[in-house]
Amino acid sequence: MSNKLVKNKKQKEILNRRQKKILFFGILIILMIAFLGVWGKIIVTSNAFKTQMESMVEGKDYFLEDIEITDKRSEAVTTDDSISENYFFYYQNGRRYDYDKRMQVPGKIYSEYHVGDTITAYTTDHVSYSYYKYGILPKNEYTNNEIMKCVGVLLGVGILSLLLVGIVSRNE
Repeated sequence: MSNKLVKNKKQKEILNRRQKKILFFGILIILMIAFLGVWGKIIVTSNAFKTQMESMVEGKDYFLEDIEITDKRSEAVTTDDSISENYFFYYQNGRRYDYDKRMQVPGKIYSEYHVGDTITAYTTDHVSYSYYKYGILPKNEYTNNEIMKCVGVLLGVGILSLLLVGIVSRNE
C-alpha cells in the first residue's frame, strides 16, 4: 500500500494569531463599555431615587397610615450554602399568596406583631403599602434598577472570565 494515501495534514486554524488578538480585545472593549454604561446608569438612577426620597413631603408625596394585619407568613429561601427567611404581612383582607396585598418586614417586626394588630406603613396611593420608605418608589423603575445591578455584576464576571481566558491562552 502506498504512503501517498495516508497523508498527515495539520488542521488549518480558522483564525490566525493576529485575528484572535483583535477579536479578544474587541470583545473586551465592548464588555467594558457595556459595564461602564450599565453601572453609570445605575449610579444616576440611584442618585435620582435618593434625591426623590429626600425631597418627598409627608402628606403631599406620601402618607403614613395604620393598616390592619390580616395574615402573616414567613418564606424560607434556600441557596446553595445558606437559608434565609423573608417575612410578610398581608393587609386589606389579603391572605396568603395574595401578592398585591402584602409587604415585607424585618424578622424582629414580624415577631412583634400578630394578625389583627395595626402597623404604620408608607403609601402613595392608599392601596399599596410598604414598611420601608423606599418601597413607595415607582415599582417598574426601582425593579429595573435592581435588575440592572445584576446585569452589571454579570458583565463584570464576563470581563474577568475573558481576562482569565486571555491569560491562560497566552501561556500556552
